[in-house]
Amino acid sequence: MSADLPWVKLPGAVGVELSGLDVRALDPAAMLRASAEHQLLVFRDQRLDPAAFTALAESLGVLDRYPYAEPLPGFPFVVPIIKNPEDRANFGGDWHTDTSYLERPPGLTLLLAVETPEHGGDTLFADMHAAYESVSPLLRNWLDTLVGHNVSGMVHDAAGAHAAVAGSGTAARRAGASAADHPVVRVHPVTGRAALYVSRIHTEHFVGLTRAESLPLIDYLQSVAVRPEHCTRLSWTPGTLAIWDNRSLQHNPLNDYHGQRREMHRIILRGERPMGKSVFRQA
Repeated sequence: MSADLPWVKLPGAVGVELSGLDVRALDPAAMLRASAEHQLLVFRDQRLDPAAFTALAESLGVLDRYPYAEPLPGFPFVVPIIKNPEDRANFGGDWHTDTSYLERPPGLTLLLAVETPEHGGDTLFADMHAAYESVSPLLRNWLDTLVGHNVSGMVHDAAGAHAAVAGSGTAARRAGASAADHPVVRVHPVTGRAALYVSRIHTEHFVGLTRAESLPLIDYLQSVAVRPEHCTRLSWTPGTLAIWDNRSLQHNPLNDYHGQRREMHRIILRGERPMGKSVFRQA
């Protein structure tokens, strides 16, 4: 991927778009650099069957299995995300970064639009670098020392506080519970920039504080993260491919297309275990 490619900046805080080129012809190393710089890459009019989609993802990193949904038959890393006309809830329908309750959460997510509604079904993205930089220096200093306890149960347990954003299924029941402690302020391994790494639906509490003590700050940080000036809105059409950086973005698929069908195919790439600013200060 050369610097003279016709990137178009997306309206909003983050992201660039590229049309008229086959993503498979681009240099994977350059794509990875661009994903770190721009956080969200969007490619229009891509023709990728599950095999080609898998091959593209393999060129960018190590494929990882998502434990809470069934993949496509024969393609263990391609998870279909489908909302049918009769469904009311949508998968992942709240602000979050993917699977922060794993010890090594995904570094990148690839999402390919297969079928889109005539209207609605956009995805919002929030810049967690900007969220961190927008709070006061005193609060940043405290956040630098905090660790979040992230759990799958608030989403994937039937009685979880946010279970409606995942629904139910045999894969979720078979996977069981997952939990991981990660720094509240995560340092990006490529850019060195700090980002908030907290989400309302995955961060249960801060280590050393109770849930009741933690929740007001979790709610406040979430509200800061999704301020309009920190967000980008992506509209999908069939063949749209988005690649985004889970280390610096949250996303929220909007549930505003009842009575219509939407099908997306998702692959996640394994990331590194998150490290925070306190780790870097000790080095």
